[in-house]
Amino acid sequence: MPLLLLLAAVVNRLGAQDTPSPAAGEQIIPGSVIISGTVVADGTGRPIPYSTVRLQPLSRERFTDQAGAFVYYAVPPGKYELYVRQVGYLPHDTTIVVTANVPLRVSVTMVRIATALDAVKVSAPPRLCLTPDDFGVVADSELATVLEEAKKNAERETLLRHTYPFEYKIAQSHDTYDMDMRKHTLQYDTAIFRSDDSWRYRRGKVVSSDRDKLFGDVRLMRLPTLADLADKNFLANHCFKYAGVVDQNGVRTHRIDFLPDSLLIAPDVEGSIFMDSATYKILRAEFRLTKGGSVKPAILGMEVTTLYREILPNVALFGEIQSVQPLGVIKVGGNRIESRETQKLLSFRFLLSSPPGVIGHKWIAVGSVMADSLANLETLKVKRAPSKGPKQEQQPPPRDSPPGIPPLDAPQPSLPDGKTKHLM
Repeated sequence: MPLLLLLAAVVNRLGAQDTPSPAAGEQIIPGSVIISGTVVADGTGRPIPYSTVRLQPLSRERFTDQAGAFVYYAVPPGKYELYVRQVGYLPHDTTIVVTANVPLRVSVTMVRIATALDAVKVSAPPRLCLTPDDFGVVADSELATVLEEAKKNAERETLLRHTYPFEYKIAQSHDTYDMDMRKHTLQYDTAIFRSDDSWRYRRGKVVSSDRDKLFGDVRLMRLPTLADLADKNFLANHCFKYAGVVDQNGVRTHRIDFLPDSLLIAPDVEGSIFMDSATYKILRAEFRLTKGGSVKPAILGMEVTTLYREILPNVALFGEIQSVQPLGVIKVGGNRIESRETQKLLSFRFLLSSPPGVIGHKWIAVGSVMADSLANLETLKVKRAPSKGPKQEQQPPPRDSPPGIPPLDAPQPSLPDGKTKHLM
């Protein structure tokens, strides 16, 4: 039952944003004006690229460009709230008043988070696992700071996915590992996915039933991803604990552990998130399926590790995706089998608008500028492409089955972004 986790997109060329034109739906209204501005760092005055800017009540959210600049067109006269966010900086909220036919220029100065969290060690006394309230607030001040930065990372991923939708090609390696013989059976294939998906976490609903044209009745397993940390429903059904500063491959990172509600008996997820202690950018996430034995047939376990990289300045998204699931003994008298899977990005293209300074609409190969990065984003349910790569040590199916139909006890096919298909 290998897991297909989804990867995402990167950039072809970065540069200062050209003078933009009005976006779709931003029609010229009598008396409306252009609001432009820049986001800079306190003390240095240097621009902060790819900050997120949202204008309320218009609900227009976007990234600034590499020079920290942003533009809103066709803003009617009135009073507005401007919300600016950047990982590692204090939130900046300001009220602006738009006068008819008078263009407005705004300068936003962001202040870095001043914190002594780097001194917190894992060896500190055990802490309670706290559940955020309806507004996402927790009592532990250190946990509150780190959790808020994790949510910012999640919100940036969501913004990229929905405001700048894209499709991408990934290369996958599937390893059916014989744990007793220490023997690998490798298979490679490629697939194309989209980034825009409306799936949302629901309490105890990570495993559900579905119907597939090829396989008939199946089960879909969908593990939440980083984006769910910005979802109030996910926050309300998990408790979080700040585990201090730990080393991750030579980098000091803040670690947050999370657990599902202890009263929940259905499958859900637990795991850990690691962020750079200096910048608060996401570096690593670990998700593990819980209560897999509560469904029949049981899901023996699922562990997913995601490594993140910066694909735009200050925009860190998923890098390499690895999943491991023990399958146990899948045929009488057989050996213990473990399914392992890895995904990497081959190329991508933005479908509609592109992030500022990024050339979209054309397939961008991994060899382009910064294009060795990738991301795990929620995707539409699409079929995996046929295997085109070499197969090594291919074994016969565990038991007889009709041509083209996998046996019920064979390793199961996968679906996009944390969806795993299980035959009923």
